[in-house]
Amino acid sequence: MEAIDLKITYPKTPDRMSNEEWTARVDLAAVYRLTNYYGWTSVVYNHITLRIPGTDTFLINPFGLRYDEIRASNLVRLDLDGNKLDDIDAPINKAGYNIHSAIHAARKDDLHCVMHTHEPISQTMCSIEEKFVPMVQEACQLYERVGYHDFEGIVLDSSEKERMIKALGKKNHTLVLKNHGLLTAGPSAIWAFVRHQIFIRNSDIQLRALSSGAKLSQIPIDVIKHTREQFEGGSAQAGAAVRHPEWPAFWRLLDKLDPDWKT
Repeated sequence: MEAIDLKITYPKTPDRMSNEEWTARVDLAAVYRLTNYYGWTSVVYNHITLRIPGTDTFLINPFGLRYDEIRASNLVRLDLDGNKLDDIDAPINKAGYNIHSAIHAARKDDLHCVMHTHEPISQTMCSIEEKFVPMVQEACQLYERVGYHDFEGIVLDSSEKERMIKALGKKNHTLVLKNHGLLTAGPSAIWAFVRHQIFIRNSDIQLRALSSGAKLSQIPIDVIKHTREQFEGGSAQAGAAVRHPEWPAFWRLLDKLDPDWKT
């Protein structure tokens, strides 16, 4: 039987580009393609950003491309103020970067990737009074890590940044934008993506359970906290070849669909 590569090998770094930037480009392109694969897109809207390690430079999608058109090479470099750093004819979503730049500035030590979508299940959770409740073990890692920000209209006013950051706090990495959408963040692209996936999956379960009318089985708080520590500490992935064993699996999936994503 042919051996399956359980680790990741990045393609060769292009000339005149740092290894750090190329790695970030490939990682972010993967998340855009996965977001498209799972059906979380709104055609060309929404946005995912990633800090190039060791810099105050960020990558974002060109505004107008579908997520299945994103490649490592066509992502746009920006500074923290949203100024493009390359001479390319590619617009960016100003409202989107208002959200992202606020988080990148406020949590520069731990939240390097910020992901925002208008996925329908999470938007449903954003549109009801019920708060996120961990229903299954994976969701326990989001306990006491979710903030809530009230809807104020399209995020074009920079004064909203302060209120959004207050809602995020110092420990949260997930933000419910009420009547708007879901935002997750993490120290890397895979962390932001997995947190997005967990929130959506648990929201689906929570909404189904609530609509069933049956009595809900609540996980005791001490068990939730213990399980969260297992996930955050890495013991939940004990025995895996890498910290996030789903990341190489995602890459293999994307390569089967269209290997051009990492060009």
